[in-house]
Amino acid sequence: MQTNFFLLALLWCFFGATLWQLFFWWGAFARFAFYSKQKNRLQERQKNTLPPPFSVIICARNEADNLCRYLPRILAQQYDADWELILVDDASTDDTPTVLREFQEKNPRLRVIRIDNKSFPGKKYALEQGINASKYAHILLTDADCEPAGVFWLSHMAESLYRKPETEIVLGYAPMKTTAGALNRWARFETAHTAIQYFGFALAGMPYMGVGRNLAFKKTVFERVGGFSKHLDIPSGDDDLLVNAAATSTNTGICANPASFVFSENKTTWQQWLQQKRRHLGASSTYRPVHQLLLASLSLSLVLHYFFLLLLLLSGWNVHLLAMAYCLRMITLMIVYTGAFSRLQCSDLIKWVPLLDVLLAIYYGIAVPYYLIFSQKSVEWK
Repeated sequence: MQTNFFLLALLWCFFGATLWQLFFWWGAFARFAFYSKQKNRLQERQKNTLPPPFSVIICARNEADNLCRYLPRILAQQYDADWELILVDDASTDDTPTVLREFQEKNPRLRVIRIDNKSFPGKKYALEQGINASKYAHILLTDADCEPAGVFWLSHMAESLYRKPETEIVLGYAPMKTTAGALNRWARFETAHTAIQYFGFALAGMPYMGVGRNLAFKKTVFERVGGFSKHLDIPSGDDDLLVNAAATSTNTGICANPASFVFSENKTTWQQWLQQKRRHLGASSTYRPVHQLLLASLSLSLVLHYFFLLLLLLSGWNVHLLAMAYCLRMITLMIVYTGAFSRLQCSDLIKWVPLLDVLLAIYYGIAVPYYLIFSQKSVEWK
């Protein structure tokens, strides 16, 4: 009798976790997968509508090689209004100052700010200096190791910010470049999955994060929340903590046009990738409580979905019933991922979803709790 009750309790826990997953996938993530395609408003813009000037800001610390590779792509942006590029050299000890001087001699729109002594972890202090020094009220952030998809990256991100007067923040997408290997496949999937989450929640009226590799906002919203002053001691969070503090259901938009993407090089080893994720996770503990609860329940329901499924299979429970619940969720994932991955231009990952979903549950169940609970040491960004 006790055994049957225990197995029945496991079954209901499995169904509960599965239903909670379906709630998120259909209630939030499907919003992005089936989001009406953005028209090319750059061509539709009325002739009497002039775009506002923009300040593009990049922080660099020991990025001489990446600046040589990617800075020309940033400077080549075509935009119908004035714009400046502010490069904040965050106490670099390599050839970054020399590289920047050479670029500055040939590109008058490039302004360089030098931070001589690094007093704070991460890049928030340096980034704040760049934002405070910006001439214009509209800001676009990216990183020194990022490459825009084309010459209209700035135009698309800018248009998404000034299209509606109430929009103060625009979330962009920054995928990993495609290379061979399991690490690249996993990193691209995890990056796309994260984007589906923050795009989906933003469209559902609950924006909670963005990525600093591709983030636009009005300077007034940065000043309104006090900049980074409340969390300068945390190495990460120059992007998601700003969004988490300032974003609302009405002032946040998204830009998922492929021309607005910026691409990053993937880490070359699993250790480097885990170190990067560990740094990113350091900021999540300071999210708004409602966002922490929401994301925790999302991750926990995924872990419990597979955990209870495994326990019930080992107990010899009705396989057909378990298979129906598993397939219902997996079909949902395949439908939503198909639409979302098409929009994010990573449709080649679809066939890997059943395996990558299991790995995601393992990552959420083991690595994330470990780094959040047992590993409190700060990790520098450079």
